[in-house]
Amino acid sequence: MPPIDLQVRDLDTGDRSIASFPSEEEAITWLNDRPRFQEVMGVAMTGLAHEIDARLRAALRPLDDEEREKAQALETKALEDAQKRAEEAQKREQATAEAHRAALASAPPDRPMEIRYRYDRDLELVDVNDTRPITPEAREAVLAWVAEREEWVRGRGQTVGEARVTVYPAGIPAQARGERVRTGSFVPITASAKPAST
Repeated sequence: MPPIDLQVRDLDTGDRSIASFPSEEEAITWLNDRPRFQEVMGVAMTGLAHEIDARLRAALRPLDDEEREKAQALETKALEDAQKRAEEAQKREQATAEAHRAALASAPPDRPMEIRYRYDRDLELVDVNDTRPITPEAREAVLAWVAEREEWVRGRGQTVGEARVTVYPAGIPAQARGERVRTGSFVPITASAKPAST
């Protein structure tokens, strides 16, 4: 039988470590006399038989009142630390979003726009911070692009469920050679899932 590995937490420091025992009997002996302020978090191994796991759990000396208080204090601190990290991450995300919005505000208005098509809703810009309206030229180009792809998949009983198409919203630069659509990708769905037009 492989050694029994237990994950242990020091209730004074919160540090975790692995306690390894050559046999089930030695693990049970240690669990019966578990050192004070050493909390057993569980087995640190896979494939342990359920009956052995049950015997180990039954042998574990419960936490006393002082140990439970220390364990609760560690859990409280862990929650507070997690909340602090989440708040800091949110602040970073907000700062990034604000910088992005500021960059968009000064960006050329005729830059390419990425448009999302879905069969069950109107066209919308992929970037929620992009406040430009979808121009008639851009709309026409996206719908034509989607219609062409629908022709591709119609023979398989499919249609375009969703697509992302990057287009020039107004003027087309010379390097585009008259092509308003720069790139596009789509996800086909079963044609029966798309309601008929009314």
